[in-house]
Amino acid sequence: MIKIDVSLLEAIKNSKNIAIASHIRPDADALGSSVALKLMLEKLGKNADIFCDSEISSNYYFLKHVSSINKPKLSFYDTYISLDCAEDFRLGKYATEFKKCTNSINIDHHITNSNFANINFVRAVSSTGEILYFLLKQLNIDLDTDIASSLYAAIASDTGCFQHDNTTSEVHEIVAHLMKYNINISLANYYLFKRRTMEQIQLQQIALKNLRFYENNKICLIFLRNEDFKQCNIESRDNIGIVDIAINIENIEIGILISEIKSNLYACSLRGRGNFDVSEITKSFGGGGHTNAAGCNIFGTYKTVARKLVKACREIMD
Repeated sequence: MIKIDVSLLEAIKNSKNIAIASHIRPDADALGSSVALKLMLEKLGKNADIFCDSEISSNYYFLKHVSSINKPKLSFYDTYISLDCAEDFRLGKYATEFKKCTNSINIDHHITNSNFANINFVRAVSSTGEILYFLLKQLNIDLDTDIASSLYAAIASDTGCFQHDNTTSEVHEIVAHLMKYNINISLANYYLFKRRTMEQIQLQQIALKNLRFYENNKICLIFLRNEDFKQCNIESRDNIGIVDIAINIENIEIGILISEIKSNLYACSLRGRGNFDVSEITKSFGGGGHTNAAGCNIFGTYKTVARKLVKACREIMD
C-alpha cells in the first residue's frame, strides 16, 4: 500500500481550480491518470482542466474526457498538477505556467524524476495510475466505472498488459478491485494493445525493413524517417508498439526505436531485457524513464544518433 503524504492530501483539499498536465507524446498512463484525476477532483467539488502539449493518438480516444484535453473551461488555476512526468521540460509549452504557480504538485513513478515542483510525490511503482488509486482511497472518493476504467488503462499500459517486471501481486489486487466497477476490459485491451490502423500496419512494414542488429545480435535498432511517416499518411505519435518489435526478437537484450521528429531531431525509445537499465542511457541524453523502458530526444543526423545510442548500449552491456 502507498501512503500518501499529508502535504499532498491537504494541498488538494485546499485547491479549487486545478490544471492537470501530462508529458509530451503521452501514453495511456499519462492520459488515463489525467482523466482519472479530473474525475476524482470533480467528485470533491473541484474544477479541473487537462493539458498536454501533443496531439493525442486515436488509440486513446476510448478514454472519457480525452476529447476535452486542451479545451479549458477555466481562466485561472490556483494549483497545477503534473502527472507521469519525470522532468518539467517534458510538459512542453505548459512548463512555463507550471513553474510560475506557487502551488505546484508533481505526482510520478519514474525513478529518474527530478522533483521539480513545490510538492513532489514520487514512488517507484508500476504506474502513476497505481499512485492515484491510493490517492483516491485516502481522499475517501468513491470509485465509479469511469474512474476505474481510466485507472485500469493507466496501470495495464505501463505494466505491458501485466507482463513487465513491475507487475506485483498488489497490482493484480488493485485491478481486481477496479474490475468490480463494470469496466469494459475487452474494449480497453483492444485499444491499448491490439488496435492498429491500416496506416500503422504500413508503418510496421517499413519498420521491419529498417531493422539493424549490433553486438552479435544483442541490440536491435529500428529507424523511421519523416518520409516514412508521410508515406503512410501518419503522424510520428502513432508509432505505437514498434519498439516492441525490436525487443521481442529472440536473444535481443536492448531494443531501440529512432523516430525523426523534424530535421536533425530524433525521438528515441529504448527497451531492455533483464538487468540492463536503459534509463541510465536516456538520462545521459537528457531523458529518463524506467529500468526496462525509457526515452529521450537527441539532436544530430540519423547516423550520429544511432552511433551514440549503440555505443551507450554497448557500454552498459560490457
